[in-house]
Amino acid sequence: MLRKTFTLGITFLLFTVLTASARIWRVNNNAGVAADFTTFNAAATAATAGDTIHLEPSATSYATSSFNLTKRLVVIGVGYFLDPANTTTPGNAGLQATTNSSRLDFFRIQNGANSSRFLGVTFDGGFYIGASATAYNLSFEKCLFNGSNGFYFETAGNYDGIAVRKCFFNNTTISAINTAVISNFICENTIFNGSSSYINLPVLTGTGNIIRNNSVINNFGSVFTLANAYVANNIFGTPSPSSFTNCVIKNNLFQANQSLPGTATDNKVNVNMSTVYVGGTTGSLDSRAVLIPGTPATNPAIEAGLSVGTVIKPDCGAFGATDPYKLSGIPNIPSIYTFTVPISIPAGTANMNVTISTRNNN
Repeated sequence: MLRKTFTLGITFLLFTVLTASARIWRVNNNAGVAADFTTFNAAATAATAGDTIHLEPSATSYATSSFNLTKRLVVIGVGYFLDPANTTTPGNAGLQATTNSSRLDFFRIQNGANSSRFLGVTFDGGFYIGASATAYNLSFEKCLFNGSNGFYFETAGNYDGIAVRKCFFNNTTISAINTAVISNFICENTIFNGSSSYINLPVLTGTGNIIRNNSVINNFGSVFTLANAYVANNIFGTPSPSSFTNCVIKNNLFQANQSLPGTATDNKVNVNMSTVYVGGTTGSLDSRAVLIPGTPATNPAIEAGLSVGTVIKPDCGAFGATDPYKLSGIPNIPSIYTFTVPISIPAGTANMNVTISTRNNN
């Protein structure tokens, strides 16, 4: 009996229509895998503006020291919370064949990286925007943010068009230096888990800031501080009242005995979160933010008056509205969710049966 070992180099499929000049670069640091690069830093340095960097799953981070991104890129990972056996960050079963994520540690976005997009990436060591730039049109979708350094606007520059959608903040804060100027900031269908997960952006300006359909869970006292924002259909699961300045506030649930201006409409305060979220101590961290059917978050009295696209009266929280949160941040591209290969085959065997199961994640 001849024993053979097989390594799957790419654990999910990517079909992308490329322009004449754009390229896809594979990044993989697993032993025995031939890829274009083994680190994000090297890939981002070599890539041309408009290229895609494909971070394949690994137990080791692809950026382990400070790096400055200075060009427009699309960076795609495999999602997160993929290992149900992980006791620290329990995952969801059957969404990816791999149990590893695509991780980056601390780095900055600088001049030239405007209009970059990150999808399905895990940020483990903090993430800074700024230093010397006017930053705009940055998109973070289905990403996991870990680490005490947080998501930070670090300079007095102007930030415009930063979007955070369907992400998970695990004891990580969105905040800014108090001299930053941030406009058209959007945070939608995102989950904030833990007491260090909240938004502290009193520097928001203009009328295009939207904080909508987010869920706050397992928060034991941190304060959300917002200014000049449309704040709607969120679930603020924290006992500390939030601070709102010049905000439109409607259709939210508050655990705290929240004081609201007279212009606020259709909100509920003093809500018992155990009657809202599935919660519990088992299952993936993000699945615990799913709503209990028939809770106040699905009550028409809360939803009255809010229209999002073609949907009238959507549910509160990250799993509501027209583009809800997706478990584990699986990118909306085809993926391999099971991969079966024989442990061994007889010597001289000409063929081997391998089973690969794929799905479209649109």
